[in-house]
Amino acid sequence: MGLDVVILAGGFAKRLRPISDVMPKPLLHIDGVPLLNHILGRVLELDYNRIIISTNKKFESSFRYWMRTLKSSYEDNVRIFLSVEPTESEEEKLGAIGGLLYTIRLFNVDMSGNDLLVILGDNLFDFDLKEFVSYATRLNRVVIGTYDLGDAELAKRYGTVVIDKSGKVLSFLEKPEKPLSTLASVGIYYIPNKFIGKIEEFLKLQSYKDAVGKFFEWLSQNTDVYAYKFTGCWFDIGTPDSYLEANKWAAQRNLGRRWQWP
Repeated sequence: MGLDVVILAGGFAKRLRPISDVMPKPLLHIDGVPLLNHILGRVLELDYNRIIISTNKKFESSFRYWMRTLKSSYEDNVRIFLSVEPTESEEEKLGAIGGLLYTIRLFNVDMSGNDLLVILGDNLFDFDLKEFVSYATRLNRVVIGTYDLGDAELAKRYGTVVIDKSGKVLSFLEKPEKPLSTLASVGIYYIPNKFIGKIEEFLKLQSYKDAVGKFFEWLSQNTDVYAYKFTGCWFDIGTPDSYLEANKWAAQRNLGRRWQWP
């Protein structure tokens, strides 16, 4: 049994238009290199089986070109694949959770016996994923990556989590009007293989298929789900302001250096 990593990069980023009409958000540059490179840098520290980028037909060529650029840095050492859902517009899209199920089926992740690490492709972070995966593997339960925002008003924009002393999720609410905590889901999820089938079960019961958080909200009401508190820095890049803020933070730390030519 191993670990498959799926990075969800199939959105159309309406709030970043018009630039996102021609460039997918995960490929927008952060300190001179695509955002996806920064995520990949953290994933490559893991002992993984496959890295699968889930995107859409509209931006397929952009991602295929990006994958070719990786060869200059890693040659054939990166086991990375592309999952392309057959959609070219916001109206056609499968949604984040729908796109995840499409990728699981396409690559037979559920049948492989591998556990699944899901990461949203519009996040910039400096978290240690090794500790997160180690914690989730020991529990052998679904684990949600979280970050304490320390601001109830800000927490309204995200899925918020209430946990007990053991880390078990007592409440998960997607974008609540009155958050019960400031602990936010950061779009990093660990799903043991035995729970992957719950995604299809959720989609059969629910018509809502866009926000991944809705699945984990539902799941936490039906089985034990745990949370892992990350420390460090995290940026959810959804608006021009957050994109500029993330770029400034990354540039101050020269985060693009490892990907640039010497």
